[in-house]
Amino acid sequence: MAPRRRRGAANDAGDDAGSEPDAPKNRPPNTAFRQQRMRAWQCVLTPKLIVTIFSILAAIYLGFGAYLTYLAYTVRDIRIDYTNCRDEATNEFRPMDPKYITAHFSKTDSNYDPYEAEWMTERVSVEGKGFVSNRTFCRIKYNIPEELKPTVSFFYNLENFYQNHRRYVNSFNAKQLLGEAVDGRTINDSTCGPVAYDLRGSGKIIYPCGLVANSMFNDTFSKPLLLSVPGSNAANETYEMVTKGISWGGMKDLYGNTSYKLDEIVPPPNWRDRYPNDYTPENPPPDLKQDEAFQNWMMLAAAPNFFKLYQRNDNDPMKEGQYQVDIEDNFKTTEYHGRKAFVITTLSTMGSRNIWPGIIFLIVGGICLILDIWFILSFFLWKPRKLGDPSYLSWNQPSAPQGQAAS
Repeated sequence: MAPRRRRGAANDAGDDAGSEPDAPKNRPPNTAFRQQRMRAWQCVLTPKLIVTIFSILAAIYLGFGAYLTYLAYTVRDIRIDYTNCRDEATNEFRPMDPKYITAHFSKTDSNYDPYEAEWMTERVSVEGKGFVSNRTFCRIKYNIPEELKPTVSFFYNLENFYQNHRRYVNSFNAKQLLGEAVDGRTINDSTCGPVAYDLRGSGKIIYPCGLVANSMFNDTFSKPLLLSVPGSNAANETYEMVTKGISWGGMKDLYGNTSYKLDEIVPPPNWRDRYPNDYTPENPPPDLKQDEAFQNWMMLAAAPNFFKLYQRNDNDPMKEGQYQVDIEDNFKTTEYHGRKAFVITTLSTMGSRNIWPGIIFLIVGGICLILDIWFILSFFLWKPRKLGDPSYLSWNQPSAPQGQAAS
């Protein structure tokens, strides 16, 4: 009787496709795909191929690294650290220590030295929405030695502030930020604690709740005021900057105007300077959907030293000259041994000044170039050998001496 052909075997599979009548039923079919006999291509790393690959990699990394480094050095910026303004500045303009200033400009023959700045501190009575309060202001005069082309951005910079702490990151309620009037049970089940209810014991819900909103950066900066221009009588010109368009477009979808009644909520404890009488009809809760500074703060930084955009100008150049900025100094960084500064900078295709991406690409490209040269010398100059020489196979090697093998 002829052997029975296995189910699934090809008609031309030959004798191997047949099986005994009592063969296991789950034996895989004897096909090229199921038995892994399909044709495959295997890359043979010849010396020429290796040299070509490393040459291409070196060219790509070195070229891209040089371009990124060039872009970083086209950025013009000045950073002024004002952490110690309350302690070191007086009630009159005095020179600021140059160690608090970092600047990158290309013009060297300007009458305005970027490392020469003055500052003073002053107590000012500020009239808000339904209240009057005394605030501490830090006024700083600084120099811009060359014209800055738009876009000109104004950042604030915090150091040693850890927004990536596990408990801090989760301390907010997404539904509340969307505008829903969530009840106490929802707040209790959320991660807003310990900033969930009024710490004074009124039982009212804090809006917005959580550690992130409570710690929001609350220094305010005036628009830069131009005091003098070289070769011109122009003075007291305000360089207009806007606080709209400073956050990512999709961030607004995460926020909404609250549905709470004013008698149901209180501001976070650290917002007392802004809302000394709690939320009132004259001073209502902020519309978080339009508050882009709040949206930037809620987009948490991964590193303890970070920059966040405060205002910008996309159209007008910033003239060379001396400027003044007035800072309402509210945010206390000395409590956690941190520092704060403001930065005025231009932007390149890759953003603000950062030389490290270019340096990293240059280092990788340099390593590829060194390896490429080493392979060229090894394969073609020092000890070249015939590709696929069978004399190097183990069974073609001379056997070891008998005495050595016995030992």
